[in-house]
Amino acid sequence: MTTSPPLSDAKAQHYIPKFYLKGFTDKKGVLWVYEKFKPMRESKPKNEAHHPDYYTHAEKGERDETAENVLMEVESKVAPIVRELSTPQYVLTPENAGHLMIFVAIMFARVPSWREYLDNMAARTAKELHRKIASDKERFYKSCADMERSTGKLLGIDYEEMRQSILRENFDVLQESTAYNLGAMFTSALDVAEELKEFGYQTLYAPAGKPFLTSDSPVFTLRPEGDRQASISMGFGWPHVEVYFPLNKRACLKMKRGIQPGAWLADEWRVEQINNIVMATATRYMYSSQGYPRIGRLFDERGCKVRPGKEAFLSKPPTGHGVLF
Repeated sequence: MTTSPPLSDAKAQHYIPKFYLKGFTDKKGVLWVYEKFKPMRESKPKNEAHHPDYYTHAEKGERDETAENVLMEVESKVAPIVRELSTPQYVLTPENAGHLMIFVAIMFARVPSWREYLDNMAARTAKELHRKIASDKERFYKSCADMERSTGKLLGIDYEEMRQSILRENFDVLQESTAYNLGAMFTSALDVAEELKEFGYQTLYAPAGKPFLTSDSPVFTLRPEGDRQASISMGFGWPHVEVYFPLNKRACLKMKRGIQPGAWLADEWRVEQINNIVMATATRYMYSSQGYPRIGRLFDERGCKVRPGKEAFLSKPPTGHGVLF
């Protein structure tokens, strides 16, 4: 697949917004960062969760920052809403709830783990298409001849030798187009947002001294199965699935079909379980307003267990309900 040309003058672009990470800082503005099997460290939101030119490509010959501009517009609308939700007295209007649902969908799709998954999925699809074409000898030979005519160059390899190599899957396909990846990111975010239109929402508030954590993959799903058991990281189309998104250290958004808007004080057990899943679904980093060695030990034990395309996002529900992925 097409590879993006290199960019010059790269700049840091955050995959987790700075305003969002500020909601998980302590009274001194310190963000505590945890990484498995490494000492916890003090940091600032501006120094975390970014990559060079994460939303920029140059596939038309010049820097294109359209994706970052769109994200900045979404963030400007939702940032004050997220800050207001740190207090139980704030009531979401339908309009603000809509802005928040879009932000949740984008936060699910913009992180590195999901964008890597999209590239891998595209590569697998392309590889399967190559294998399907190669299984039809006549069609494959015609495709090779058409390619040679369109490019004006010979392939330099016997058609049948190439066909047999493809059928043995002796090749790799990589998706390295940043523009394609960004398009897939927004498409999947729109799909998630469409699903979330069917969801009700509630805000859970943490008791004093038991703050919520967040991670570099902060939106997660689960499906309760009774007796305090649940399947983690199901697709959004599964029936009875619940979506969680820690908004800040005091509040966590819960979304589920059929629930009514409201605000609830969560008990310590509920906050601990949400934090446990935050640890499990983190890709590499966890963020906290507390710098406690105990949190680091728990992250070493429980962190980064669920990865998109592997342990996460099962695609087929047991009923005919619509499936997102």
